[in-house]
Amino acid sequence: MDTPMTRTVSKNSTLLCLLMISLLSISSVSFAQSALQLSAQGSALRPGPQSKKQQNLVITSSQQAASLAQSRFGGKVLRVQSTSSGYRVKLLSSDGVVFYANVNAQSGSVSRN
Repeated sequence: MDTPMTRTVSKNSTLLCLLMISLLSISSVSFAQSALQLSAQGSALRPGPQSKKQQNLVITSSQQAASLAQSRFGGKVLRVQSTSSGYRVKLLSSDGVVFYANVNAQSGSVSRN
């Protein structure tokens, strides 16, 4: 039966489907743009200059920086942050003192604050 009511419901269903497809398309584009922005930000978070010099880094990961700082000063690693020149490692000494060590990514040198 094709009544005015069924035609209205059919039109509304079609419009609803089109609206949902449009929203999905928009969210897909937004998701792709967000992913690209995060990717670009991720490359900016790497230590040291973003050029061919980066291949000459002695310390290339936060795990290496944490291990180096811990072997040099002892204690427990609490946190590792990337900086423009390398890494900042937060440590807890065996006597309960919190301190920081800076690890230079290019030279591998470690200093305590």
